Amino acid sequence: MMVPLIQSILQDSAAVRAQLGDPVRAFPGTAPADTPMPYVTWATVHGAPSAQLSDPPPADGWRVRLTVWGATLSEANAAAVVIRDEIERRGSIESYNPPPDDDETGAYGISFDARLLQLR
Repeated sequence: MMVPLIQSILQDSAAVRAQLGDPVRAFPGTAPADTPMPYVTWATVHGAPSAQLSDPPPADGWRVRLTVWGATLSEANAAAVVIRDEIERRGSIESYNPPPDDDETGAYGISFDARLLQLR
């Protein structure tokens, strides 16, 4: 699969579903207009196969930027903590990013990058 497994990681987590609904409100790129908060948007920052000399790559490595949006900072933070904890069961958090601007909705955002390894 050439799409990072972030969507399935989030959907498969009961704790994430408790925060973001079922199906989870997780969207590549941007969320649809009037999406209830909290929700998360994500984008691939980098991806590369785990190259080997003698065999095809056994896995793909992904760096995914997630931005968790909430009506309040505490709502965004609560959802971000649950998402972070779930990701750390399967990968790692690579960076915490500056807060994104969202002047149009007044939402609060928390952004971080995750590194995931997806076995083929």
